[in-house]
Amino acid sequence: MKRNEVMALIATTILMFAVCLSASAKGKRNVERGMTKQEVIAILGEPKLTSFDMYGDKWEYAKYNNLFGDSKYITVFFDRNGKVVQYDTRIIEPNSQTSNVQQPQHPTPPIYDGRCDPDGRMDYSYSLDDASFSKLYNKVKKASFDDNKFDLIEVASLGCYYSCAQVVRIMKIFPFDDEQLKALKMMAPHIVDLQNTGLIYKVFSFDSEKDKAEEIIRNSR
Repeated sequence: MKRNEVMALIATTILMFAVCLSASAKGKRNVERGMTKQEVIAILGEPKLTSFDMYGDKWEYAKYNNLFGDSKYITVFFDRNGKVVQYDTRIIEPNSQTSNVQQPQHPTPPIYDGRCDPDGRMDYSYSLDDASFSKLYNKVKKASFDDNKFDLIEVASLGCYYSCAQVVRIMKIFPFDDEQLKALKMMAPHIVDLQNTGLIYKVFSFDSEKDKAEEIIRNSR
């Protein structure tokens, strides 16, 4: 491997590790469905903009990311009882022309769809947020060699936590079962929604590989 490629890999792994540590730390203070306005303020601070309609209130925030130079726009929706019913994030990359993208409309009252328990607690609120995971996914996918891909996953897994759906996306980067199992073994100790492991087993066509995946997950606890 050329020296420049080695240096680029080292720089990328250090950067992704920093992102994962940051995302993991912030994940323990995520906004969750059912929170009150006071709890949201404790996490995000006072909103930049507020509005309301027949469904409830909408709070908007703008957060600047010093690491990547991009901006995160956060929208929190409350029902008429002042409880969180939806949380949206939108990333604006540097020099992006999408700053005038229309904000999402206020949602209709939510129904239970299996992504959280009946009390409204998110099962995977501490996993990587969508923006951080997308950065990791793209870095792994674009890596030149499989060894580089696994190095990125290994370093990221020192500080990141994943949902089963995120693990599946990373596994599917690799075309062969043994590579998918290797990726799973690295990420399994950091899965936060074990009730959804069925998503992982569906990646494999043969029962023997499903059994290996089950054993990896069981031994990772």
